[in-house]
Amino acid sequence: MKTTDRPSLAKKAATEKKPRKAKTAAELKAQVAKARAALAALEQKAYAGEVEEAVSKSSIVADFNAIKAKLNEVKDVVILAVIGKAVGIKRLVVTQAEPKPRAAKKTK
Repeated sequence: MKTTDRPSLAKKAATEKKPRKAKTAAELKAQVAKARAALAALEQKAYAGEVEEAVSKSSIVADFNAIKAKLNEVKDVVILAVIGKAVGIKRLVVTQAEPKPRAAKKTK
C-alpha cells in the first residue's frame, strides 16, 4: 500500500511548512509605500470632522463663493487648484470625476 492511499498521510504531506524566505529590498519598499498610503488614508478619516468644522467656521466658503461669482466662466476645480498653489501646497492635483450614470429603471 502506498502512503498516498491513506488520507491522513497525504494531508500531512500537503500541509508541511515551507521555509521562510527573506524579503528583498524592493518588496520591503513596496510594503512601506503601501503602509504610508494606508496611514495617509487613516489620517484623512481621523481628522475629517475637525477640518470640516474649522472650514465651516472660517470665511473660506464665503471667499470661495465670492471668487466664483466674480469669475462665472471658471470652473470650481481651477479655483481650488489656484488656491492650493497660492497657499503653497506642492504637487496638488485637483480633479473632478464625471458623474456616474444612473442605471435604467427596470420594468416588470
